[in-house]
Amino acid sequence: MPMSRLLYISQSNLVDGERSVQEQVHEIARSSADRNRKVGLTGSLLFVDNHFIQVLEGDTATIETVFERICCDFDHREVKLIDLVPVKDRLFGHWHMAVMSEDDDTVLPLRDELQHIRFLVGVNAWSAVDQMRECLQMRTASERQLVP
Repeated sequence: MPMSRLLYISQSNLVDGERSVQEQVHEIARSSADRNRKVGLTGSLLFVDNHFIQVLEGDTATIETVFERICCDFDHREVKLIDLVPVKDRLFGHWHMAVMSEDDDTVLPLRDELQHIRFLVGVNAWSAVDQMRECLQMRTASERQLVP
């Protein structure tokens, strides 16, 4: 079964209402993680400057199905496929859907890096994906230090 990694960016249609945009982003990540776990996908969702930047890894056909669903989701507009490449190994294997948002308290120290990822998406997909993974690892390491 061939495995691929997909990277896309989209603008968010989320607005503050009964729940804040931040809460909605985290709910999207939770429900995505549940669905991804069932179909064997891993990845990361970054929310910065009202844009979703997402990496999905797993079976190519499954990724294509999920991406088609994302393209039809009214939470997104101007969905742009940045990269779809065959891979042998996962970079986000520990996360069914990790989420980082520039407004999260745990991510504030990484805010400049998150902004840089948004820039990288347009110029170097591999560097953007690698930077996302590094930010997740830094956040995970800092969270471990906070746990007594």
